Amino acid sequence: MEKKTGDKKQSREEEFKKLKRIKVSTSNLLISIKSFSALLKASIPLSEAVKTIAEQSSDPNLNRIYKYVGEEVDKGLTMAEAMRLFPKVFPETVSAVVEAGEMGGSLETNLMFIADTIKKDWELRKKLKGAIIYPVIIIGMTSVMFLGMIFIVFPKLETLFEAFENVPATTKFIINVANGIRTNWYIILGIMIVLIGGVILFLRTKAGKRFSGWLALNFPILKKLFKSSILASFSRTLSVLLASGIPLTKSLEITTSTTSNSRYSEVLKKVCATIEDGKDLSISLSEYPEFFNTSYIKMIDVGEISGTLGDNLMYLHEYYSDEVTEMSNNIVTFIEPLLLILVGGIIGLLGVTILLPIYQLMGTING
Repeated sequence: MEKKTGDKKQSREEEFKKLKRIKVSTSNLLISIKSFSALLKASIPLSEAVKTIAEQSSDPNLNRIYKYVGEEVDKGLTMAEAMRLFPKVFPETVSAVVEAGEMGGSLETNLMFIADTIKKDWELRKKLKGAIIYPVIIIGMTSVMFLGMIFIVFPKLETLFEAFENVPATTKFIINVANGIRTNWYIILGIMIVLIGGVILFLRTKAGKRFSGWLALNFPILKKLFKSSILASFSRTLSVLLASGIPLTKSLEITTSTTSNSRYSEVLKKVCATIEDGKDLSISLSEYPEFFNTSYIKMIDVGEISGTLGDNLMYLHEYYSDEVTEMSNNIVTFIEPLLLILVGGIIGLLGVTILLPIYQLMGTING
């Protein structure tokens, strides 16, 4: 009997370790939380609602996680405590708002708050990715075309150009470079893999996160877009936490922990410390004008004085979300002609490389 109990305990621990490493899609999580809220609103008991959710997601991993959460709730944990076991699926923002809902008897309302927050943040990230993904696709396609020329077209042309007496210097140079790339492709590929791997490992370190945070806030053209995105997410998260009845200090700590940019996170940790000492939020933020502009701080100040801080933060979220949308569209419009010029220049150079010797040969024949 003891052996069976021990085996069950070990099996459950192994299951927990596997589930803790899992990540789920934002869309599946959003649907599950909305459904969860609807079940609670229909007066279905918490444990039964969790079991129902654990059977209806299209993601089997999310179903397994909800099943585990439900079992922990049956053992006596609160929903928030059970959710905190899986921080990769349920961020601290989610579990904190759920905890406030459980304590205040408004769990279904708080879950709708969370669903709305997840949806808005997801839409914001999509807009941000949309501004970046277009140039990445164009550059990627151009690179594929360039490699096709090097490995497929140029080898055939080299044989043709060997019959020419006077091959232009530009053509010779490009042919030699292409030949060098083909001959040493494995070395070049190895160096690239090492460099990319090194960069990825570096970005996972504390120094790497600080660098990527700094780069996002100083990268030409995109820096204002990144900053507006951070302010939009920060404003909404803090607003939702405050609306859930969580004190300002705790809300700010949670918002800080969910802020993706390390530079902003460092600043917000300092702000948290000053808030604990009794300073107003607007005064604390005003000490960092590089991160929070004057109009943002003024809105916070007015919210604190009038008792409408949560509403003002939500307005700021909407304002910066609209700004992200507008800038995303403008950046694509701005970058598009630059990319066309780049692609046109590469195609033109390759065209000259191929056609110039042929024109010279035709001139020799005509002469």
